[in-house]
Amino acid sequence: ISKARTCHDTGITISGEEIIEDLYNSKMQLIPFAISPLGLFGPTINRFLYGKTIDSDNIHNISATSFPHAHKMAKRASSAEVPSNILERANDIWRRQHPTENFGRSYKSPDPSTYYTQQFGRDVCFANGSAGLEAIALLGDGPLTKSLPNYSCHNDAINLFTNCTDTNAFRRIIDGNAERSQPTVMTNVLTNAHTLDNLITT
Repeated sequence: ISKARTCHDTGITISGEEIIEDLYNSKMQLIPFAISPLGLFGPTINRFLYGKTIDSDNIHNISATSFPHAHKMAKRASSAEVPSNILERANDIWRRQHPTENFGRSYKSPDPSTYYTQQFGRDVCFANGSAGLEAIALLGDGPLTKSLPNYSCHNDAINLFTNCTDTNAFRRIIDGNAERSQPTVMTNVLTNAHTLDNLITT
């Protein structure tokens, strides 16, 4: 955010700090969204989604001297000026307006909070699986298409190869480390669920 960029079309040069200043003064909010590789949320997004109490003075490592507007934006994200616990509020609105209808079109997703948690969990699993498959591909020829288990690679019964591990790359890994690998299965499920944007506060 400290480096300015110039638009080739307009010739205007502006920095990230200037953009954040304009957003801040316009009462528009950027929410820092930290997430761990395993899908754990940082404190600010936890407050926004679930209403978790946080210490707004000690959560953002942004220099108030070097980036004053970014610091103010991050600090306001955990203040009373920004909504918190929006999923529970969405649940209350949904249950009041649709007392007999499931939000996710299924009894397994009765409300917005449950549906969001399910979808986010699926996305995290998909992202982790995709990262794993990309890493496998970097080792060599990558995963093969689905095939029957191959028992001919090794005589040792503990080394069982399946569709995602029957590759030269995995054979080299197992030859060197004698470790067993399991395939990763990913699915993509379409849904007709409602969106939180469609909820109307009354």
